[in-house]
Amino acid sequence: MSFTTLLAILCIHSFVYSHKTFDGKNECIKHCENGDSYATRYCGNLCSSTVGAQTFYCYLGCAHNATTSEKFTDCIGKCKGNSYLSETSCNYDCQSVSSHPEVCSLVCGENDGGIFSICLYNCDHENSNRNQNDFDKCKEKCYKMESQRSTK
Repeated sequence: MSFTTLLAILCIHSFVYSHKTFDGKNECIKHCENGDSYATRYCGNLCSSTVGAQTFYCYLGCAHNATTSEKFTDCIGKCKGNSYLSETSCNYDCQSVSSHPEVCSLVCGENDGGIFSICLYNCDHENSNRNQNDFDKCKEKCYKMESQRSTK
């Protein structure tokens, strides 16, 4: 009996965790697609949590700075090569599209995928009115979600 109960709890927990991750991806796609038409076709992959923060913000930085589709296409070539991707370039790209510059210093250190940087991106866009209190509450949820994920 207790084994069945434990199995049911694990199944429910896995479903809830997957559902939260899926919602985070959908929110990310919504913000990404509303941000700039150049990056729209890449939003699904960028928000998949398999793309690292340095690559993610490189694409968004290119979309933010490009004046034509051709300039955007030329720019994203650097996002695919490791020579451009760095913490410094990520911070620059991130700060050009972020309302909360602290997000950039939190996520740009590594280029590993994961839901933490996507969660912070969502917080940044959902609290773009620069209300620090609301942003901090959202950021805490990201930290909790990441700590729960890393203990698995």
